[in-house]
Amino acid sequence: MPSGRRLRSRREQGAALLAVLWVIALLIGLVAGASMLLLQDIDLAATKRQVFRARMLSEQALAIAMNPDVKPDDPLLRGQVADDERYLVEMTGEDGLLNPNTLILREDRQTLLNVFKYWGMELQQANVLVDRMIDWVDADQFQRITGAESKAYGRNGMPYNRPFRSIEEMALVLGMDEVEVAYPQWRTWFSVYADGILDVNEARPEIIAAVTGADIRLAQNLRTQRLGRDGLLNTEDDQPFQDLVSVQGILSLSAAQPGALESILKVRSNTYRILVKVEVGDLKRELAAVRRGGLNEGTSALLWMGER
Repeated sequence: MPSGRRLRSRREQGAALLAVLWVIALLIGLVAGASMLLLQDIDLAATKRQVFRARMLSEQALAIAMNPDVKPDDPLLRGQVADDERYLVEMTGEDGLLNPNTLILREDRQTLLNVFKYWGMELQQANVLVDRMIDWVDADQFQRITGAESKAYGRNGMPYNRPFRSIEEMALVLGMDEVEVAYPQWRTWFSVYADGILDVNEARPEIIAAVTGADIRLAQNLRTQRLGRDGLLNTEDDQPFQDLVSVQGILSLSAAQPGALESILKVRSNTYRILVKVEVGDLKRELAAVRRGGLNEGTSALLWMGER
């Protein structure tokens, strides 16, 4: 074969080999791409399964906690469903907080004044703020002497002239910016779902001290006795108070008239905040809810539910 023809043949063979290599590289790329997409689909499906399982598990745990016969320390409130699936439910009495709507509507001005003064506000400041909270909640446009109605706000629709629907709504009341400065943690004292009578077995010492006027050290001692030796809530050594007589003695309170203490304090909640914590693999989910219906009352109602 002439040398020119042999050279062309080698060039054609080289080109063909190069084309084959390109095709192989293309196929490898296509396979790799398809594999990546497949892996993404598999990961997405696994994530969706985790989310679905977490949602199902949290709702199952919430259903258990909604039973009015289930107590906060019930073993049913924690469980290991599978090797990588578990749940934990925490229940706390919502009546350990103050309901601003109840206090205002029953005209319990003194309790609100006690709270504001405990936060460091002057009596005049506190009185003005109480009047403005009453004007916000009542249905009329009559402005109290130191209150605030629509003219004071200068905005349409304010005040709302209805009970607060959330604690954050309280921040809209004229003068609450002064509370924000004096006591930034004020939101942790209130709940629109509490029934307005403070549960001393659930309330923090500072709330008890503010409402009753008791010395904070006595309120802390009350809390210590209630929690038992381990200092933890809802454990076996808890010692909840069964009546207000012992509470009155520990706090050194003297009721001015029969039933005076019962109008502001009690020893049992009928509203509970439920926090469901779920783990499915490496996925964690929290579901919160508020249940109305005390223990052994036969029925319960879901007042609020939301994810955290």
